[in-house]
Amino acid sequence: MIRSRLAPAKVNLYLHVAAPDARRYHPLQSLVMFADIGDEVTLTGQGGLTIDGPFGDGLSTGEDNLIVKAVRRFEAATSVTVDTGLHLTKNLPVASGLGGGSADAGAALHLLRCAFAPDMPDRDLEAIAATIGADGVMCLWNRSAFAEGYGEILRPVVMPQLPGVLINPMVECSTAAVYNGFDHLARFDEIEAKALFDGAEDVVATLRHTRNDLEPAAIRLQPVIADILTSLDAQPQTLLARMSGSGATCFALCATSEAAEILSRRMQALWPTAWVRACTLR
Repeated sequence: MIRSRLAPAKVNLYLHVAAPDARRYHPLQSLVMFADIGDEVTLTGQGGLTIDGPFGDGLSTGEDNLIVKAVRRFEAATSVTVDTGLHLTKNLPVASGLGGGSADAGAALHLLRCAFAPDMPDRDLEAIAATIGADGVMCLWNRSAFAEGYGEILRPVVMPQLPGVLINPMVECSTAAVYNGFDHLARFDEIEAKALFDGAEDVVATLRHTRNDLEPAAIRLQPVIADILTSLDAQPQTLLARMSGSGATCFALCATSEAAEILSRRMQALWPTAWVRACTLR
């Protein structure tokens, strides 16, 4: 039985966001990939949720934690009482635009199915994940995809592996605050971009025709994000630099894993208090 699972960081290679609709929700389109680094979720012998790791301090282990929410939704859907515990090793910064909480919940659901309901169809597990949040399903499967609707409509896409670097300046970006700032700026543009990637051989060149619409609002909230992006753009290893999600994590794409390692070391030297990791997006 699988007892541990990676909850990988989600990276939005682009994020186009429309004006809020009648429900006050924002239709969007994004191309998401997942890194080979992230949090780790483990089944344990004790009941309840425990947390450690470099970013575990102060995190709730109560009903507001998405892992606990996933357990409750799993129990309700299966009529099973989960009598084991779950442990989260929190390796990703909190409120960082990397989908950490949803990825943690997705990893927990995989472990729970394996332990308590091995015959549960994927569609049923997906239905539970969908109740966790708009990105619950994408963070359950951890597969490259175009996300549309409010993030819940997914079209899988085959992408090459992309070496890169993630950097977070150790400031939190509230998703709600960033969206509020986005609405205040009222800079709404067309969100459709999938057609750009049909037959595209150079992903980076194609991505230059896209954007992250939340960047300006996030920068107003945390100006250091602009400094990080400027710093990344100045490095010869960087092919493309952009913010992920609602921030504050930024990423750079590189030509090779070796270039990503060099860039990672360079950025750690330039930003000694930041969280910096080389990775591969898949």
